[in-house]
Amino acid sequence: MRALWAVVLSVSLATTLGACVTARPIPASGAPTEGLLLALSPASLGRELHLAQRVTVFRGSSTWAFDAQLEADSSEVLLAAFALGQTVARLRWDGHALEETHSERTPDVITPARILSDVQLAFWPADAVRAGLSPGFSLEEKPGERLVRRDGVPFVTVRWLDETPSSSRVELTHLTFGYRLVIESKEAP
Repeated sequence: MRALWAVVLSVSLATTLGACVTARPIPASGAPTEGLLLALSPASLGRELHLAQRVTVFRGSSTWAFDAQLEADSSEVLLAAFALGQTVARLRWDGHALEETHSERTPDVITPARILSDVQLAFWPADAVRAGLSPGFSLEEKPGERLVRRDGVPFVTVRWLDETPSSSRVELTHLTFGYRLVIESKEAP
């Protein structure tokens, strides 16, 4: 995992002119936010992830796609997003502070903190997600689908579109923020 981080860091420094860089704590689970913003511990995943991903963002009539590398273990979550050969975002989450870099070209609604939240909503176990929800939010899960409600009103849906032994596709629809993600994942070597 450290090897990916070193490569991402060096590529990021070389290619992200005009990027915004911050290292900051994320509000603890249950802290008030403008909406659903998970910040679950890496250990609550309960397994390791090594995924190569293709993420497509749909918002209104706009579409934005990027490739990502996601790695997670019990101590940290690392994600690097690439578009047109350049690093557009990277994050490192250790359960306490989020180190993030993102390009100014990244759509405002897709922040590194929101990417972390979406990854955790889609890939973390339902019990861990439920435990990390802020007051007023609830999670319903049935085969192939999750629904997060805020004060009883649908807020985010997660649907697994297909899954094979070597890949999967998941769709997150943020009803409140007005965007949809389709994440195609394959095990990274």
